[in-house]
Amino acid sequence: MSNDNRGGAGSRGAMGNSPRVGTADREKAIALLGEHWSAGRLDPAEHELRVTRAKAAVTQADLDVLFADLPQAGPAQEPAAAVSASGPSGFLQGQRDTIMALTPFVALVLFFVMGTWLWFLLIPVMGILLYGADGNTRQRRQRR
Repeated sequence: MSNDNRGGAGSRGAMGNSPRVGTADREKAIALLGEHWSAGRLDPAEHELRVTRAKAAVTQADLDVLFADLPQAGPAQEPAAAVSASGPSGFLQGQRDTIMALTPFVALVLFFVMGTWLWFLLIPVMGILLYGADGNTRQRRQRR
């Protein structure tokens, strides 16, 4: 079967000069789109559309077009950002949301076990500890 009959994402004329991408390349692009979404550069609908297109990408050109209007050049620059995220903050990066989601349940259990409502103050305290008092803008400034 020829490339012309495939009907995939890369068959729109970009197949000639652009190298094919693999699963790892598509996953890196999806992760980078997630970073742009969490930074507020993409709304949920646009993020979902771009992730869908990234999953269907066949060539590097298919991925590059997803990042054309975003500040970073594209998925090729993602490994450098991953290196800067190593260390303690790199570990918390993937665990923050989970810890924050479990905090109200922990506070509820401690409320019933210890009998004091003060455990519910754990919820905003954990939010400040995990995300910072400045809304995590400090970490975004360090990435730039």
